[in-house]
Amino acid sequence: AKFEAWLGFLLNPVTIESMRSSGEVANVKKKLPEWEGQYEALYRGLHMVFTNKFEKAEDYFAEFAHDEKNPVLSVRACHLLLNGFVKFFRALSTWGKQAIDQALNMIWEAEALAASATEQSDLLGAKLVRAHASFQGAFLQILQKRFVKAAYNIRCSWKYFQSAMEDLESFEGPKEIKAEHSASAKLGVGAFNLILSLMPPLVITVTNMLGFSTDRQLGLRLLREAYAENRLMSPIAGQVLLTYLTTISSTLAEQTEEYRKEADIVLDDILKRHKNGVFILWTKTAHLRSCRRHTEAIKCAKLAESVCKDAPGLAMMSVWQSAWCSMLILDWDQCKQCFLRILNSNHKMTQDGVPGFYCYAASLAAINGGDQKEGEELLHRVGKACKNFDLPHEQYSKKKAEKLLEFLASARGKGKRSPSGSSSAKAYPDAFMSEVYLQNMQLIVEWNFVKYLPDDTRARVRKEVGVWYSRRVEFRWTHEQMAWYHLLMSHLAFYDGDKSKALDLGLAAIGHAKKAKTRASTLTAQCYFFVSIVYLDQSPPDFDRAARKCKRAREKCSGDLAKRMSFLLHALSSRITRLRKEHEQQARASKNTKTGEGVEDNKEQRLDKQEKTDDTQAKGEGGGGGLLSGTLGYVGGAMGSAMNWGWDAMAAAKEEESDDAVEEDRLEKVHAINDEKSS
Repeated sequence: AKFEAWLGFLLNPVTIESMRSSGEVANVKKKLPEWEGQYEALYRGLHMVFTNKFEKAEDYFAEFAHDEKNPVLSVRACHLLLNGFVKFFRALSTWGKQAIDQALNMIWEAEALAASATEQSDLLGAKLVRAHASFQGAFLQILQKRFVKAAYNIRCSWKYFQSAMEDLESFEGPKEIKAEHSASAKLGVGAFNLILSLMPPLVITVTNMLGFSTDRQLGLRLLREAYAENRLMSPIAGQVLLTYLTTISSTLAEQTEEYRKEADIVLDDILKRHKNGVFILWTKTAHLRSCRRHTEAIKCAKLAESVCKDAPGLAMMSVWQSAWCSMLILDWDQCKQCFLRILNSNHKMTQDGVPGFYCYAASLAAINGGDQKEGEELLHRVGKACKNFDLPHEQYSKKKAEKLLEFLASARGKGKRSPSGSSSAKAYPDAFMSEVYLQNMQLIVEWNFVKYLPDDTRARVRKEVGVWYSRRVEFRWTHEQMAWYHLLMSHLAFYDGDKSKALDLGLAAIGHAKKAKTRASTLTAQCYFFVSIVYLDQSPPDFDRAARKCKRAREKCSGDLAKRMSFLLHALSSRITRLRKEHEQQARASKNTKTGEGVEDNKEQRLDKQEKTDDTQAKGEGGGGGLLSGTLGYVGGAMGSAMNWGWDAMAAAKEEESDDAVEEDRLEKVHAINDEKSS
């Protein structure tokens, strides 16, 4: 009875029923080798992970992994791999050095144990464990900037997966075990294709030449199949699939209504299987945020926090989600409280993350919410809070906080003095407040979150920042401040559907960014990046200008967030290339569907051309100089092609220069209109 109970958990109900009717249940244990029954323990442990019992799951996995009496090394290695999976997610949540090191140690221990498997019946499972371990380890090594080792492990992982897929075809074991291995292989190959398809075009070209597959649609299909089969690795497949449908596709501007509907279906289904799993709730929060349902997103994040009783570090990451959603609806008080809770938690996972960024974001929220004294104290605290300067968030926060403090000191120095010698109450507030507000909007722009602002919030931002802009002469705004203002307004116009206005404002932002002191910073790259998106989103798309702006953005990209910006630029470049190909294919298809009369005309033209060619060949044969003339004609044609290529390159350069001239004229008009309105 106990055996039938766990077998019912492992096998499909239909299979159990058919076996009952044929009276074969009693003989199942004899048919299945002893090691295959150990999958039940793996199921239980993974269910603990997805229902937030992390410490219990880690102890559970460790107990089975280090059971030396168990001869099935692939299953023991799988316990280690799933234990590493828990630490892997924690490392990704915080980017903490120690969390990454712990996850890597566990993953390599699993790989080493699987490599020692020698039993023939154990080899396929061990190979899949090694494939998953190498892939997860490579991902973490990229975070550690150990790119050569990561590339080597990616190659090893792909070789293991390829070999496992071949072995599956000749696998003669029980169908249920084959189905488990098949789902595991589909998860690995699907994730491999999906992640590599997000790489820059040059990397994709090189990886294809080396034999790697980078088919995004194939990857998504395999992940869907792995999830639908409801096997051991299905929850992980569902999590990877949801991450793309909700977060990655939205970041890359590829999210469609079909993706949103599919995400809703998968989220409802996986939450029924693993009620209130924190990883799934995080994904749901991101999904609700991308749909601009921030009130629901905050409730979901609070639920995720409440279920992490034995994982306070993960609970704080749920508070991080609430903080961003509060910022996007301009709830400054709630935003400040959330970031301060993370900062003051003193939990190892959060302190290994980006405490300087938490402090900086809390200071902006405090000042925008009206508590200037607390905000100023937090600004002074940012430098001390920063601990992990290898992370771009910490570098960014320290630099921005120092800039704000310098601005504040300068504003106080220019302010009127009271008789007692201290600055008066209104010596600096308005000029300083305008800078703080712009800094907060910069956060939203640089994290590419403007698209998530609700309609009423966009209207409120436009009104509030417009008040500060009308006093720009009084505040002596720099070109950098003007560039950020125009870039923000360009985003707002774009997501309001006014593409023409968005382009004008984006070009104005480029003009100011060129004149700013930080010409080579991420600001200029941000301006070019967004203008490229606007060109691409026009009807019809202007692929040439979009590609040129994207190229210039890559050339200008530097600074604290350069790596994050670089990823977005490479993704945009891939998107431009893909959409251009699709546009050309559609153009060719429409050209091939001409009327019959047009086809007949083309046939007549081809016949005339063939007759002229025949006549030329006949003359060449008769004159005896056909070979020489033909050779000269070939060389002349090649030279002509080369000259045409050179002229085309020169024309492209001239067109680019004329583009700049047109932009400058447009910028002058925009500035003139703005100056007229402000006066």
